Amino acid sequence: MPRIQTTSGAAPSQPGGQDTSERCRWSIAARRLPRHPFPLIESMNRSRPQSFRWTDLVRTKIGDAVARVQRCGSDPAFRGGEFRSCRRLQVEALERRQLMAADLPLGATPLDTGEFLLGSVTVTPVFFESDGSIDPNTQDWTANEIDQTLDKIRASTDWWVNLLAKKTSVHQLAFEIDETFARTPVSTGYEPIDRSSITFERYVGDWLTDLGYGDAPSIERAVQLFNDTQREKFQTDWAFTIFVADSSDDADGFFAAGGFTGAFAYPGGLFYVVPSGRPVSTYSHEMGHIFWARDEYPGAGSYNDQRGYYNAQNLNAYDDAPAGHVQEDSIMRGNSVADRAYAALDSPDSTLAMIGWRDSDGDGIFDVLDVPLSMDAIGYFDPLTSVYSIRGAGSVETLANQNSSGPQSDITLSRIKALEYQLDGGTWQTAAEFDATAVEFDLDVSITEPFDSIGWRVTDTRTGITSVPLESTRQSHLFSGLGGGVAFVDQNANGLLDAGERLLEGSQVTLQHADGSELFRAQAVAASLADGETGSIGTLSLSGVGLTLDGRVAVGSSTTRPDVRVFQVYDDQSSSWRDRISGERRLQVESSQSTGRVAIDFLALDTGSYGLEDGSYARVEAFDSDGNRLSRITSPQVPAGEAGQLIVEDPRGQIASVVIYGHAETDILVTAVAFGTESTQSVDRSGGWVTEGIADGNYQVRLTSPNLIYQFTDSFYDLDVTNGSASPVLAAAKRVDSPRHHGQSPGDVNADQIISPQDALLVINDLARFGSRLLSPDEAVGDFVDVNNDGYVSAIDALRVINLLERNQEGEGEQATGQRADDPGAGPALTESQLSTGASASPSPDHSPTDFLPPPPPFLADSRANSVDQVFRELEPEWVRTDSFTDRENPKMLNSAGQPPYGESRAVGPVDSREEAKVFSQPIEIRSALADSPRFDEFPVGIHRTPPLDELF
Repeated sequence: MPRIQTTSGAAPSQPGGQDTSERCRWSIAARRLPRHPFPLIESMNRSRPQSFRWTDLVRTKIGDAVARVQRCGSDPAFRGGEFRSCRRLQVEALERRQLMAADLPLGATPLDTGEFLLGSVTVTPVFFESDGSIDPNTQDWTANEIDQTLDKIRASTDWWVNLLAKKTSVHQLAFEIDETFARTPVSTGYEPIDRSSITFERYVGDWLTDLGYGDAPSIERAVQLFNDTQREKFQTDWAFTIFVADSSDDADGFFAAGGFTGAFAYPGGLFYVVPSGRPVSTYSHEMGHIFWARDEYPGAGSYNDQRGYYNAQNLNAYDDAPAGHVQEDSIMRGNSVADRAYAALDSPDSTLAMIGWRDSDGDGIFDVLDVPLSMDAIGYFDPLTSVYSIRGAGSVETLANQNSSGPQSDITLSRIKALEYQLDGGTWQTAAEFDATAVEFDLDVSITEPFDSIGWRVTDTRTGITSVPLESTRQSHLFSGLGGGVAFVDQNANGLLDAGERLLEGSQVTLQHADGSELFRAQAVAASLADGETGSIGTLSLSGVGLTLDGRVAVGSSTTRPDVRVFQVYDDQSSSWRDRISGERRLQVESSQSTGRVAIDFLALDTGSYGLEDGSYARVEAFDSDGNRLSRITSPQVPAGEAGQLIVEDPRGQIASVVIYGHAETDILVTAVAFGTESTQSVDRSGGWVTEGIADGNYQVRLTSPNLIYQFTDSFYDLDVTNGSASPVLAAAKRVDSPRHHGQSPGDVNADQIISPQDALLVINDLARFGSRLLSPDEAVGDFVDVNNDGYVSAIDALRVINLLERNQEGEGEQATGQRADDPGAGPALTESQLSTGASASPSPDHSPTDFLPPPPPFLADSRANSVDQVFRELEPEWVRTDSFTDRENPKMLNSAGQPPYGESRAVGPVDSREEAKVFSQPIEIRSALADSPRFDEFPVGIHRTPPLDELF
């Protein structure tokens, strides 16, 4: 599906350099808790309340965080002290807002007010009443005449509604009639019916001037913009106006000679002019013109004429018809024949094709809307939880507008209404509901009934239009595009993804050619090129396309925006370089190699025609090497002065050239063009990735896990694309030790053969400096701070060291020996498995839950709550703000070194400064230093004092 993005300010210097797009993006359901920086822990020297046990506090806070995650009802993905939130169904509509008040049909511009006769239509009848100031007043509207004429208008619209219902039950047609200017006719000095029809420009022009359109270049443009305003006001798809001349007292009911004597119309969502006395069939006939139908009676439309969304031929016309041609009754023929068609409620298929009513495949859906929806998705079924997880995006697609008249906007009324799934070819079931032209979804669907195969699609339930179903089995992943792959930990080393095996989210996937060479990429960036003419840039060839252009292209500063460097085309007619790329002056870029993706950076201007000065519509057409058009995409209106980017993609990688221009009478500046499919992407939470945008051929896939404890068993995986599809890649990885984990003695962070307080402090200081994080490849060397061997450095690693120290009753030695039997407050240590599952020790009636946490080590008896809070605050962001300790040291009582005025340091041995932490040259007998003191966690405040942490060290 096309990707469109817009950005504020100047054009980016590189394709994709700025990205605040409204393009369809996959949403990520998991949100991380806020991260809080914390300082290096060098000293913990504030006094403590009585009976304070800092490890109880640490474990209580961690336990609370675990319990909070446990209440979510699913296992958290713990990442460096952060918990991902509980997963929820998440859907999002990505409507492209094109106007302030309302959405147009997707793809429509203000110039498209009647492109095909489906959907909803605003009709504005305008009745004129002469006041005698210029012409004699011969006609006067009465209330009854107004009612009768409005009834004709309703009958004419009802005729089309009934004809549509006769042709199909799929589509809808509805009209909103604004009677404002009918119930209160517009006063004019002219008597319209007594004048020739060409005089309509005078009284209609006066009315439009009063409405504020006096500076419009033409009646047609003014009415067009009025219709667009009416469309916004009444929230309809289309709008047109009817100008009615009172002919109730006229002798023949026709205009005076000199123009059309009867009714006439300006097609394409504009207006028609009609004497009030004409029959309903005439009103219906003129309405056909509004939606591009041509006349078929003699002296009017030709058999060779073409018009309408499909540029359908006027095959029921009399003029220029081949010999033997027999006309059918049609509403677009004249007089009595039109009356017969009106009475029969019928017209030929060729007539109806011009207004958009053509059903080529006979499924009841007209071609203009019979375009499959797009869906990109990846998903998989977890048999352990009976949950299918699917993430992706869907959008409606448009049929290329071939109209030989009008701006040729590609338009649709389709909307995505639902995401559905089907088990084993059964009934389609709704997984999520929408009402938008573009949607994103990220959801888990519980499927408890057994199945072998499953299909997914998005659908417009009003018409039955769907995306091409994506299918997979119970065991395999679901992929859109050419295919994809899965990255996983192959625990049983069988090369297959089995139930329960870990999916490696976040792994980087790099796609290359089979010989290891990079995928094709080429770009032309005006900002990086020298001024002057340029025909080719590397493998790209640039040329100007247009009746007045000679084909040459140059690079230089824009004459419209001198601060921006752009591509320019040479105009022979004006003998000048022109930087404003438009429908008449197009930029073509050809590539020596085909690709699946082209990105175009542009800048919107305020140089559009009347009513379109607020911005630009950029359009790109993509062609294959044989010149066949593959696709055409158009941006929504980008506000003037803002940069935008259009990305056109072909799933089979066949784009060989693009043509770029401003659409719908607007101009753009082109600043950069880049050819080439993205070669790298990340594996999503499903463990999978999607491959698309490459041509048939042989490729290789290389994967790198972001976590150093997983290594892929193969250096690369073969990917063979044939006929636009490829077999899924199964990328198996194995579990290895973290390079920052001490495999022989976990917890011995500094590898000095002793698990000591120093090891805990090293982890704490590492967290303070670098934060909780996933270890990167450039961090493979250093202290063994990954104590629990999960590839992350987090508060859990510090807690693991603390637990090991407390199990060693002497506070030294490499192996834990259990806890003190004589410590009444002792309890089992909080283990990593308990952190992962939320499990905890069962309290007895004599103890609170926190009493069953291990006792605090004596060497940290005077550590401060604030310091510990800072280290572990990522586990519970609200913690620091809810600290209840109020007995704080007076912050003003500091010595010259910035420390509280305590005594001399009690360090037992010499120390070195290492990474802001203290390193012992020999083990310390901490308990002996405190042998004569009361129990370490029960110092009465103000009577006993345990040395600060930095003094002990």
